[in-house]
Amino acid sequence: MPKIMIIGATGLIGRHIVAALSGHAELITASRKGGMETVDIRDVASIDALFSRIEPVDHIISVAGEAPFKPFDQASNEDWQDGIASKMMGQINLVRKGWHKIVPGGSITLTSGVLSSYPMPGSSIISTINAAVEGFTRAAAVELAGKVRINAISPGWIAETLQAMGMNTDPGLPATQVAEAYRALLTSDETGQIKITMKH
Repeated sequence: MPKIMIIGATGLIGRHIVAALSGHAELITASRKGGMETVDIRDVASIDALFSRIEPVDHIISVAGEAPFKPFDQASNEDWQDGIASKMMGQINLVRKGWHKIVPGGSITLTSGVLSSYPMPGSSIISTINAAVEGFTRAAAVELAGKVRINAISPGWIAETLQAMGMNTDPGLPATQVAEAYRALLTSDETGQIKITMKH
């Protein structure tokens, strides 16, 4: 069975990816708390420590990282820096530090988000960061060609998240369907691709 590390495994999408892959792969789950391994992707030293502890894996999936959702004129320097340090540089550093831990033919899958393509009021930080993750994915795929495949999933609204916010769930996809998009990339030969998961 392939060995797969899932970073952000205790979050909504992460839990469904774990469920989808359980019994089909040897899983290493990692998160700030609650996983088999502990990692804070905002801290490069924490990422280095994580990869120093693990043996080579076939695939790494990242569903980690946060960014504030705030009106443009209310977002502070700290809000911007927090998002950049977490979802943007956290995932970039996972690739920088972890690609050599992947066996030949393996892959890394990052997470951006549909607000990179469809911004809305309050999304300036997260839209910018998601777009940066997607640009990095395309560039890193060129840099790592022949060594590691790298792609990103861009989730749209998730039904469970809408429900938790007391909103209409009709525009959302169930997290189980989003998790299937991550699983599909494991056996694909694609690289440098951004896969959007949303209702049409």
